[in-house]
Amino acid sequence: MNKLTLLLLTTFLTFLCGCGETDPDTPPQILLGDSTCIECGMIVSDERFGTATIVEGERGSQALIFDDFNCQKNFERKHPELQVITRWSRDYETLAWFHTDEGWFAQSPQIRSPMASHIAGFASSDSAEAFANSLQGQVIQFSSFDTATEP
Repeated sequence: MNKLTLLLLTTFLTFLCGCGETDPDTPPQILLGDSTCIECGMIVSDERFGTATIVEGERGSQALIFDDFNCQKNFERKHPELQVITRWSRDYETLAWFHTDEGWFAQSPQIRSPMASHIAGFASSDSAEAFANSLQGQVIQFSSFDTATEP
C-alpha cells in the first residue's frame, strides 16, 4: 500500500468515525472560537458558560451546544418535542463538566454571562452558595428555573 492510499484511507476512517453519535455519558467537545450556539448563532467564546443538551435525533444522540444557560433554557422551551437524554454544564471555577440536572447555579446581576442569564454553574452546592453570597445572589437548580429572558 503506497503512502497516498494509506493517507486517503486514514482520512476517510477519521471522517467516518467523526460522523457518529454523541456519547451521552461523555461531555461534548466545545471548540472555543469555533463552536456555535444553536439558539443565538453566536460563537462560544467563554468556556465558563458553555452548556450542552444531548438529545435523541434522527442519527442517534446528538449534542446541542449553547454559549449560555439562557440560550439552553430558551431553546428547550421553544422545542418541547426534544427527547433530552442528558445535559452538561461547565463549573465556573474549575471548568470541569458536570451533569446540569445534578448541579447548582449562582444567579446574580453581577455575573456577566454571554447572553445575560447572569448565571454561573457549579458542580457543588457549597461552591455555588459561596459564589452567590459573594455577589449578593441566589442559588438555583436547572429544574427550578422555569423562564429565561430573551436577550
